Amino acid sequence: MSKRITETELILPSLYLMTKNDGKIKTSDLIKDLRDIMRPSGEDIKILAGRKDDKFSQKVRNLKAHDTFERFGYAKYNDGASARNNYVEITENGRKHLEENKDILKYLLTNDFDYADIAKSLIDIEKNQSERKTAGFDENIIIQEGLKKYAETSVYRRSVKLRNYAIEYFKHKNEINCSCCSFDFYDF
Repeated sequence: MSKRITETELILPSLYLMTKNDGKIKTSDLIKDLRDIMRPSGEDIKILAGRKDDKFSQKVRNLKAHDTFERFGYAKYNDGASARNNYVEITENGRKHLEENKDILKYLLTNDFDYADIAKSLIDIEKNQSERKTAGFDENIIIQEGLKKYAETSVYRRSVKLRNYAIEYFKHKNEINCSCCSFDFYDF
């Protein structure tokens, strides 16, 4: 069973999404965007009894209900005249927290980690946040090491259902052969 993520672990990716949206985001957009980047699974995608949303979306809604952003000073909610105008906006402390962890976050979000791995890493980040200390460095020693570079890209995933349908459609006598040149994928 995969590890369920907590509200605290949703803070860092939420701050990232706020900065991608001019510093603020509506809860409904936050749910959709967090779902896209984190790909929740297991218990978190179970629909709540008598509700239309699942446990993951409820956890995102709880960021506001439990004042999670405000408690850490990373963001604040702006309640508009109507629910449609409500949004959460990153604070200076939130930008600082995101900046301190941006390399780790980019690494997690630009590689193909599953939900459990992302959740575990975000748990570690938030748990270690209070334990961070500045390490001493002797400025008289000059060390040059390889440069680590991160690239952010868009990834398009093929539909598993469509792939399985195509395999079944093109399968003849339990083999898949090209209909044009008779190339046999299994023999190759």
